[in-house]
Formats: sequence, C-alpha cells, structure tokens
Amino acid sequence: MHDKNLARHACYNLGAYRGPSLYLYTEFGDAIRNREHLDHVLSADEQLWIIPADVHY
Repeated sequence: MHDKNLARHACYNLGAYRGPSLYLYTEFGDAIRNREHLDHVLSADEQLWIIPADVHY
C-alpha cells in the first residue's frame, strides 16, 4: 500500500488512539468529562436512561 495522500499515516493515527472504553453522554450529546458534570446530571430531577451501544465507523 503506497502512502498516497498520507492515508497510511492517518489510519495509523486513528488506530493508535486509546481512550476510555466507556463513554458517557448527556441527552444532548455532550460528553460528560468530569465528576462535577456527572454529579449535575445524576442530581437532575429527570429520569436517567442507560443505553448500551456499540458503534463502529
């Protein structure tokens, strides 16, 4: 595979990313990135939903 337009380099960088295996989001699609935001979401008077999802792209 020739590295035309740095395609191999881009694929390597995508594969090299290692983050947490569990991601948390609000109902608006905002990522929950710290404990204060999580506490705010958990203390809301709304019903909490946990949706298991596995997305590959």
